[in-house]
Amino acid sequence: MEDETVPLFRQVLGPLGLDVAPAGESSFEELVERYRTRLKQEGQGPVHINCMITMAECRAATLAVKEGGLDAPWVSWACGEDGESVTGVHMLAALFVAEGMGAAAFGLNCRPALAGELLQQLADYAHVPLFFCWDGKITLYPYQPSPQDPDVIPCASSTAPCFLTRTVDVGEELECTPDLLEDIIEAEDDPVGAVKIAILEQDDVDIFAQHQYAVRKALCLWSDVPELLGAAMRVYQGRAFYDGTGELEREELDHLSRKYGLIVL
Repeated sequence: MEDETVPLFRQVLGPLGLDVAPAGESSFEELVERYRTRLKQEGQGPVHINCMITMAECRAATLAVKEGGLDAPWVSWACGEDGESVTGVHMLAALFVAEGMGAAAFGLNCRPALAGELLQQLADYAHVPLFFCWDGKITLYPYQPSPQDPDVIPCASSTAPCFLTRTVDVGEELECTPDLLEDIIEAEDDPVGAVKIAILEQDDVDIFAQHQYAVRKALCLWSDVPELLGAAMRVYQGRAFYDGTGELEREELDHLSRKYGLIVL
């Protein structure tokens, strides 16, 4: 039965069928612009970003809604019984990214018999209302937020959830050279808990955008220029953290946290 507390949506935004490299040929800004042109400014209520299967499209739609000055969106993902989308994105990673970017609620597009078990797994970490979509109806999932260890911080790669502590070893800082992909692969084999990448100039953002998909661990992004850190956060299809070793102002970091979900240690 459809829950009466589900809002009347302004509109529903679905998948475009596009992706960024290496799975697709679109730039991330192309995805944002495509969703921006689809948004309706008239009407009331939030936008439902519905039936997502890729992190790039979900993040692009969310940014289009936020930058359009609209209410925080509801976000839902299509997934199978393994708790992953067809593109291999784990629903915990999708939840962490959506929450970090300010989603008002998070849900799954799946059969009711499957929804309960999967949503219960998300409920252990969720801070927003959970729901599932089936046969054109949306049903809220009742749960009580679980006590969470403040020293264990959830973040995400582009496909998988990651957990870190405030004392995480970020390892050797990587620079955005032509060897960045090889450096990331090597860092992934290192026993330290995170990969750290420095963004020192605008060209670094483009190099990082091309190879960020290879990051599987928690990602520490670093820059002493807020605009560059913001540009890197924009193209990263996960949820990154900042280790506090730079000289950025707290106001600047708070802005990046609100917009992109940056975690500040």
